[in-house]
Amino acid sequence: MPTNTLIIELQAKQKLLAGRFRQGFLQRDHAVFQFNFKTQEAFYLIIDGADLDLLPGYHPQPTINLYIDNHATCWGLINGEVDGMEAFLQGQYRADGNIVLSQLLLYLFRSHDSTIAYEVQD
Repeated sequence: MPTNTLIIELQAKQKLLAGRFRQGFLQRDHAVFQFNFKTQEAFYLIIDGADLDLLPGYHPQPTINLYIDNHATCWGLINGEVDGMEAFLQGQYRADGNIVLSQLLLYLFRSHDSTIAYEVQD
């Protein structure tokens, strides 16, 4: 059972991220990012077309599993305050599944960041 603190945190982050969401950036209509942590509660992000949902717990069929040391690193990666390569090299972040999606996630909510997008086929 998720804590109220996590639920409140996810609701606040969802509102923040919704305004920065780059619809169509993933080049797919549906993706589920499962965020797993060493000592903190897990949660997942569902991208479904123009909609996004942050939910506590574990999704039964995530598109990608991300293993991150803590929530602060996760939010830093998502909002661009933490460099993905540096976090990976320091053992704070790794991904299993569609690795390309893990890299695209790092730019999915950076609406003011000029990023070159490449078409990727699974």
